Amino acid sequence: MNVWQEQKSTGNPLTDAYLRGDSHVADLYDYPAHEIEALRSRVLDLDRHYEDQRRAQVVAAIREYMKRIVPDSQPVADLLDKLSRRDTLVVVTGQQAGLFTGPLYTLYKAMSTIVIAKEYEETLNRPVVPVFWIASEDHDFDEVASAYYVRDDGLLTRAHLHDRPPLRTPVGHHDISKNDFLRLMNELAVTLPDGVYKHELLHDIDNAFVEAPKMDDFFAKMLVKWLHDLPILLVNPMCREFREPVRDAFRIVIEDPDRFRDAAQFGARKVVGKGFTPQVDIAPAHSLLYFIEDKKRCALDVSAQDKQFLLRDAKISYSKEQLLAYLEERPEDFSAGVLYRPVVQDFLLPVITYVGGAAEIAYHGMMREIFHAAGRKMPPLRLRQRIVLVPRRVSRALLHYDVALEDALSRDVLDEVIMREFTPSIDDVIVTMQTEIQKVIHSRKEYFTTIDEDLLQAVMRTEQALHQDLARLQGRAHRTLRRNRSELVTALTMVNAWLRPQATEQERVLSPLSVIAKYGVNWLAELAQRPSPSWDEITYYRW
Repeated sequence: MNVWQEQKSTGNPLTDAYLRGDSHVADLYDYPAHEIEALRSRVLDLDRHYEDQRRAQVVAAIREYMKRIVPDSQPVADLLDKLSRRDTLVVVTGQQAGLFTGPLYTLYKAMSTIVIAKEYEETLNRPVVPVFWIASEDHDFDEVASAYYVRDDGLLTRAHLHDRPPLRTPVGHHDISKNDFLRLMNELAVTLPDGVYKHELLHDIDNAFVEAPKMDDFFAKMLVKWLHDLPILLVNPMCREFREPVRDAFRIVIEDPDRFRDAAQFGARKVVGKGFTPQVDIAPAHSLLYFIEDKKRCALDVSAQDKQFLLRDAKISYSKEQLLAYLEERPEDFSAGVLYRPVVQDFLLPVITYVGGAAEIAYHGMMREIFHAAGRKMPPLRLRQRIVLVPRRVSRALLHYDVALEDALSRDVLDEVIMREFTPSIDDVIVTMQTEIQKVIHSRKEYFTTIDEDLLQAVMRTEQALHQDLARLQGRAHRTLRRNRSELVTALTMVNAWLRPQATEQERVLSPLSVIAKYGVNWLAELAQRPSPSWDEITYYRW
């Protein structure tokens, strides 16, 4: 194992400005990042408004849910006992319930939250508990139905669920069908990289499905299993016991939706006014809430004419009184949009910090006025750890073909490596030929136009056809060269699959499947033992 950090900002201008402490964006957030005094101020705020009764309800709800996910766990019991204390704080993160926990950054969010909770216990001399919020109410099935991994032959592939729930069904209401699951397991058994942990991985996945075929609970079981020795508490907002303690969070919006719509619009305008692009589009009529009717989750809009609530795309309307009655009867059918979910979290939990990705920290910059409309302050924000995993076979390939890791991470180096033995390169030769053809044709234009001006179009078509022929020649030459260097192509295709899947960051595409099949889960615990890197550092883990 070799672990190191390198400096690199997130690339999100607003997030980088906030984490850097730029005064230009200070009024988009309630607390500055990385300041101990900000944390102490937040603690005072929590001590004033977080209620003992709500804490008792939350502990009971989490205890009940964790029994379903990981029964008889002493580390979980210890965390629950700690959360029961009046002075305990919470570091929270969250993510959609993706297949096989979704991209790697889901694990990194959870691990970062656990590490930060430990750090804050020492810094604040207060008990701090990590909590993971499963966004089970989300209804975008395409976002959670796939998991990418690198096959044994080095190709990037996608495991995905074929059986789809009806449109707008919350993910937490979807049962994975047995046939769909068996098909996935057969694919994984054949294509996952062979390794010491492959059999155990498949066994764990199978057990999780047998015990919890619903998408949200299956996700929860896999997350807890893969975190292994890193305990964390889970919140599943689709469960009634988690909605009952936060009826107030929904009631205040139903009673005065214009206040919250105006706050959201004002927050977006402030972000734009400072030169940034809002991360979330806001529909002007949206109340920031969703409601489940006939098993479908639809946005609750507000009519400008009669102030009725309209279920978007469903042609159903409700009065304020009807929704308030429903809130008492079926609170689990209410959920928050992305800009109000953090407020609901703040009602439910004593949140000292939220841990998110770069985009999340940026769209929190739109939420300050929404928090204030709810009579609350936005918590301080921390960036989750950013990690690049470098398997042994990738390291060997880079060494063999003399490719620097930073080059392989920044671009597709396949053609560069192939062309090392050809000088000049195919592309340079084609460019030279294009220039020469253009020069010859342009020098003869006048000759043909003296015969007849109509021939100019024929000359131009000839030039265009020649350039198209050259492009075809260029492509054929590259394909032939790749075919003749199949071993190199296979090796660097594997490198791309690991380091630049779909030409983007590894952690945003790859699921944990390939890594765990080959290396197990102890590497995550090893990373959790290390101090948190700076916000502008990326961690590299090489086996």
